[in-house]
Amino acid sequence: MLSEQKLLVVSAHSADWVWRSSGTIAKYLAGGAQVSVVCLTYGARGESGALWRQEGQTAENVKKIRKEESFNAAKVLGLKDLEMWDFDDCMLQVTPEIIQKLNEKIREVQPTVIITHDKGDSTNPDHSFARQIVERALVEAKQAGIPSNGLKPAKACPIYGFEASEPERSGYVPEVYIDITDYFDKKLEAMKCIATQVEGPHIHTRLSTHRGWQAARTIGSKDIKYAESFTMSTALVVEELPELKLQKF
Repeated sequence: MLSEQKLLVVSAHSADWVWRSSGTIAKYLAGGAQVSVVCLTYGARGESGALWRQEGQTAENVKKIRKEESFNAAKVLGLKDLEMWDFDDCMLQVTPEIIQKLNEKIREVQPTVIITHDKGDSTNPDHSFARQIVERALVEAKQAGIPSNGLKPAKACPIYGFEASEPERSGYVPEVYIDITDYFDKKLEAMKCIATQVEGPHIHTRLSTHRGWQAARTIGSKDIKYAESFTMSTALVVEELPELKLQKF
């Protein structure tokens, strides 16, 4: 049941989580799940080109705008736990500091599921580095002997990779579809909050529509119109082989 789930979403930049998983987030929140989102950077360098074209622009102002956009999107979704971390984007570095900080966040949240970037996402180098950071932080978070401000170790949980904006360039192949038909309006409203990246809503509306068509065709449904897709980090362990139908939480 969704009410028993604790979902942690780790986004390289301030808007990645909105494009790629806000429909799923809205669905989880509606089902009573605990949802936490961490943005490792503001995306103030590589994903804020439109802002930097403004005369007299500063890094601090860009960060302020990107933070406001992300929090506005969270408000649309009803998301309460959103953290913006001020690490450098373009290039995001895999450092002991960021791994330790995320290790402590994982211990705090105790997630049952983590969503972050797909391993092969090549649309921005920060995305693949974010995935490495998540994987290494989760390993640390599960270990009892690592000092973590007194936080107890987390349990093992699966990592799901969300879709790149240009999946073909990254060799992305969906492994899981989440039906977000009832929550697509919220996703669209949240995407429109990210005014800095005006192309985002168009790109990800197309992707959500196409994935919805694929999901519906896969199970022979007429009800799925929009979906978000993910890859899986580990194989499922189940009591019996899943049927080819919509799996209810």
